[in-house]
Amino acid sequence: ILSFVGRRIFLRFLSIDYLGINGLYSNILTVLSLAELGLDTAVLYSLYKPVADNDIPLINSLLKYFRKIYTVLALGISAVGLALIPFLKFIVKSSLNDNSLIIFYLLFLVNTVASYFVAHKVAFLSACQEQRIQKLVMLSSNLILQVLHIIVLLIWKNYYVYVSATVVTTIINNLILNAICNKIHPHLKDKTEPVSFEKGPIRNRIYSTFVYKIGGVAINNTDNILISMLVSTAAVGFYSNYYTLISAIQGFIAIISTSLISGIGNLGAGGDKKRQYEIFSMVLLFYHFVAALGLVGFSLLFNDVITVWLGSKYLFDSKTVFIIAFNFYITNAITPIWMYREANGLFDQVKYLMLIRAAINIVLSVALGKICGTFGILLATAISLIATNFWYEPNILFKEIFEAPVLNYWTGQIKYFSATVLGLIIAYYSVRNIPNGIIMLLIKAVIIAVSVSLPFFAVSCK
Repeated sequence: ILSFVGRRIFLRFLSIDYLGINGLYSNILTVLSLAELGLDTAVLYSLYKPVADNDIPLINSLLKYFRKIYTVLALGISAVGLALIPFLKFIVKSSLNDNSLIIFYLLFLVNTVASYFVAHKVAFLSACQEQRIQKLVMLSSNLILQVLHIIVLLIWKNYYVYVSATVVTTIINNLILNAICNKIHPHLKDKTEPVSFEKGPIRNRIYSTFVYKIGGVAINNTDNILISMLVSTAAVGFYSNYYTLISAIQGFIAIISTSLISGIGNLGAGGDKKRQYEIFSMVLLFYHFVAALGLVGFSLLFNDVITVWLGSKYLFDSKTVFIIAFNFYITNAITPIWMYREANGLFDQVKYLMLIRAAINIVLSVALGKICGTFGILLATAISLIATNFWYEPNILFKEIFEAPVLNYWTGQIKYFSATVLGLIIAYYSVRNIPNGIIMLLIKAVIIAVSVSLPFFAVSCK
């Protein structure tokens, strides 16, 4: 709620260019920090057994090793980040002062690098099943940050102070996390004798997950960069308004997904393939229904919500809105596939697939972006997914895990897709003549929910 209020206040006191810079720099630094992807998984996996055995000397030795890796990584990202400064003028298309753009970028870089110095402690808390501590600290600091941002905008109306508040909050968050971790686990400060351990398996795990996830980063974090380069940095600001709504919904879905993955992993360890498939079928129905609600709801309500929230001058055209909603739909409709893949450790079989998808995505984004602008860049994301993971990963999952014909999967997906299309048609004709307004928005939402639910109930009531 605070972030939605903050966004409205942001656009009241600062221009859309600043909002575009916010989204663009966040994406650039996520791409720069892609080396970390895979490291978190390897760190967690390496700590599980020592934590379970309460092997303090080994835990301390591993954490020292991982702290060195994260420190080197932070220095490397700092160096690459600084080297990128001369190229910012080719990425950023904005009327803002060049020196200001560089200072903003440096503040974002400091904010990114600062989090690496306690990353090993955060991983240790996760291995000890104490994620709640990290989440509570993050939640508290984020709440304070949102309030600080609103105060800064109301009093100073200054983007320098706005970004500086983010950096200060990140550093304080890290110091608090470090102090809490040391207090709960005082052995971390003990002067124990170093214990030797095999580093080869750790490096292999880092490589396997890194290769797969580097493609994911290239796909998920280049849209804003390409929109800025091919359209304008202001267009990134427009897109970030829509993406704020998408990511809010995805945040709730992620809670369900991450909670289910460990249960799926335990089920897989039991070896009951029939029960695994039964659960998969239920999860598939649930996620496709959520995806359908998102497709229809976002397509028909997005611009109404943006108008009520921020004003009509921040709207995309209907085809761009639809492709944003369609990307949400297709991603969530196949979420059960990646959930089962991660839970069953199927990284080797698909590790190069994401790189292929990323290459297709970037080439198509440049080509279609020049022709169709923002719509073309987002359309390329959908095409690259359909051309790779969408059809290939189900084959791997059904062959390796379920040992069942993949035709069963496609039969179900086609059935749910038909229900989605029918729901979209019913909803469109039901709400198209209803006027705008907050009350009318709620009425439309109820009609859309019913319009999507009825076809899904019809095809899956048994």
